[in-house]
Amino acid sequence: MYFWGLVLMIISIPMSKYMMSVSQFTLTGILILEFIHLERVKSFFKKTKWYLIIIMVIPMALIWAGKSISQIFSIFFRSKNLPAIVFFSLYLMHVIGLLFTVDFDYALKDLRVKLPLLVLPVVISVSEPLNWKKFRLLMLLFTAAVIAGTLYSTHYLLTKDIHDLREISIFISHIRFSLLISISIFVLSYFAIRGRDLPKYFRSILLIFTVWLLFYLVLSASVTGLVVLILTVFVLAVFYTLKKKSLYSRIATVILFIAPIVLLVFIMGIISDVYKVHRVDFSTLEKQTALGATYEHDTTKLQTENGYYVNLYIATNEMRQAWNKRSIYDFDGKDKKTQKIKYTLIRYLTSKAYRKDAKGVEMLSEEDITLIEDGEASAHYHEHSDFYIRLYKIIWEAQQYLRKGDPSGHSAMQRVEFWKTSILIIKQYPVFGVGTGDMNIAFKRQYELMKSPLEPEFRWRSHNQFLSITVGFGLIGLIWFIVVLLYPPIKTGRMTDYFYMTFFVIMMLSMISEDTIESQAGVTIFAFFTSLFLFGKKDKTPI
Repeated sequence: MYFWGLVLMIISIPMSKYMMSVSQFTLTGILILEFIHLERVKSFFKKTKWYLIIIMVIPMALIWAGKSISQIFSIFFRSKNLPAIVFFSLYLMHVIGLLFTVDFDYALKDLRVKLPLLVLPVVISVSEPLNWKKFRLLMLLFTAAVIAGTLYSTHYLLTKDIHDLREISIFISHIRFSLLISISIFVLSYFAIRGRDLPKYFRSILLIFTVWLLFYLVLSASVTGLVVLILTVFVLAVFYTLKKKSLYSRIATVILFIAPIVLLVFIMGIISDVYKVHRVDFSTLEKQTALGATYEHDTTKLQTENGYYVNLYIATNEMRQAWNKRSIYDFDGKDKKTQKIKYTLIRYLTSKAYRKDAKGVEMLSEEDITLIEDGEASAHYHEHSDFYIRLYKIIWEAQQYLRKGDPSGHSAMQRVEFWKTSILIIKQYPVFGVGTGDMNIAFKRQYELMKSPLEPEFRWRSHNQFLSITVGFGLIGLIWFIVVLLYPPIKTGRMTDYFYMTFFVIMMLSMISEDTIESQAGVTIFAFFTSLFLFGKKDKTPI
């Protein structure tokens, strides 16, 4: 029952938030049942009269469950289980944080979200560790669930009207899903290459699915997933080289050292593309359109699109009339991404080197009109792969942030503002932080104090797990968080376990740009796989 509870848990992680919770309650119930003394239960039903059974069965069930839970925790809090206890203490740190909390409503909600940190280390460390065959089956079922999720997302992409590729991650956030895909790639690769007791045809199938998952990361333009994957491969290669010191491993590492350089050259090309400028002599700008309207030229704002100045040759009224003749979307309304169509149109016309007047709008093709209605602000976006465009947009966002100082609506640059705000809060509460429940209050107040240019709907929290912990629990909390991350794997000798090490590197990288354990999916992924790899399998898997 415990094994199939784990199966339910591991296939729920990529497929259903609701079933994540159900499976944790299921595992808890199974463990409680395991430690109930069946002889006492049988004796009760045999020796007690039927009418007393009806009256007493519920109180007795609570007593049996209470004794079972007491026994579970007596086993959990034994000295040889110290790594699991240290990991479990991360939840206790959040409970202690209530001492510094004003907003108890949010604090209790946060404690509820983070219940996996309480439940999973207890359940998995107290239960019998899995042997290799059961562990392998469990991990293969996990990869099957992830693959099923990618296939469904691909179907959704091909059959629905998608305006943002992040929408195709149906079950959990696209970033969490990309992390699960990265974990699956390493799992499949290991069984395909090292699974010598598996049939060759099956190992070939595993390799095919590995390639599919890599392709899906590119198809979904998951920058986070690809960067995490590349860096994790790099870390593993360096470790393998230091351990094996063979010629082949050294050659592989040299290749992997070259790969980031190639990627850097690729990114530098995109940066050059973003920052290119077609120079214009402002003294020779024409003043009137072909229809006689007056052009607006703002030579103080040097924003560019595809190298052309956005704020030159603008005839708003002409654009409005010409656009409204060609589109059902009003010029003064919004596109499908809820952006103002006026500005989407201006940027798009600029990207094609058209003037922002009636003639410019008339030169647009029907495909161009559709793209503008969809919220595409540059024809340049339609000329390259989604992955190229994702990187291009991030660099473009950085350019605009440096010029205007307003990161609103730009996810990459918003993080810079989140980090700045977090550091300012930490300076005010350096030792113990603001407490478990007062994070939202602290951020709201700090954004107002610093008069942040972020729009209210974009004023989010740290988006960096280490900063988030420090805001909540101060430098003392950060130090303990690092202890929680490092002590259990070092003490159990699993820091060099293939599955744990790949997972650990993926998690650490994700925590740089995300509040990984501040959401239900994120904290469940973190708590479950940490507990499974450290306490839930019998033997260490060598790299």
